[in-house]
Amino acid sequence: MRPRFPERVIFLNLLIVMSVVLIGFIQQVRAEHDEEKTKLRLLTESWVPVSFEEAGVAKGYSVELVNQLQFFIGTHVKPEVLPWARALSIAEATPNVLLFATSINEERKKQFDFVGPILTSRISLFARSDDALEIKSIEGISEFGAIGVYRGTIGESLLKRAGVTDLLVASFPEHSAKQLMRGRIRLWCQAELAVESLLAKINVDRSKVKPVLVIADIDLYLAFSKGTPQKVIRVWAEALTAFKASGRFALLHHEYFDDLPVSEQVDIIWRDR
Repeated sequence: MRPRFPERVIFLNLLIVMSVVLIGFIQQVRAEHDEEKTKLRLLTESWVPVSFEEAGVAKGYSVELVNQLQFFIGTHVKPEVLPWARALSIAEATPNVLLFATSINEERKKQFDFVGPILTSRISLFARSDDALEIKSIEGISEFGAIGVYRGTIGESLLKRAGVTDLLVASFPEHSAKQLMRGRIRLWCQAELAVESLLAKINVDRSKVKPVLVIADIDLYLAFSKGTPQKVIRVWAEALTAFKASGRFALLHHEYFDDLPVSEQVDIIWRDR
């Protein structure tokens, strides 16, 4: 068998180079942030594996990402996991709030500044696997009755924008999954990356449901509430840029989402003023 020592040496050297680059970025971002020490309230929702709470501690992909960015910036605020509607309501009414992970729509563009993207999510309609229904387009879904959807999500917004009015809106996403499995609804609107974990909550195997129509592929962002200083937002954008450039963003992303594309781009999308 051929020795693998050269490969290990190359790997270790790569880690050293990445660490040196990372340290440089951290020092630069922290120095810039010293000028503006606004403390943000960090809000997210329970959306396994993107974000969730375990034994009172926020965890998940986006939580790890935000905590890594805080390390770059030099802040130490614990993210809070709240029901989405409540988190959104607080962020819409309060300055200096970071809400994550968040999609962009016309209404939110009036309320938030965005930094990202940090993740791409596919929004689809799901049916039970034993249901033989076929859907060619979103225009044909009204014949199948009410559609289950989680309150305040981009899925609800997309359906309403498409003219769909017969919605059964749930306060918790697993409620729609239960309604689907019990036959109360034939269609469930949900982000594909969360389907398996939501079904696990109600003890249903992933094989029991199937996607029948893709509604949209959307990018998710860090959203900063109205009143958050632009200097602070720029510092978070610089931290995300540094984290992506270091290679650690891709490593974190692949740890959670092996089959999803990684975006190396970082944009600031300022709210409509």
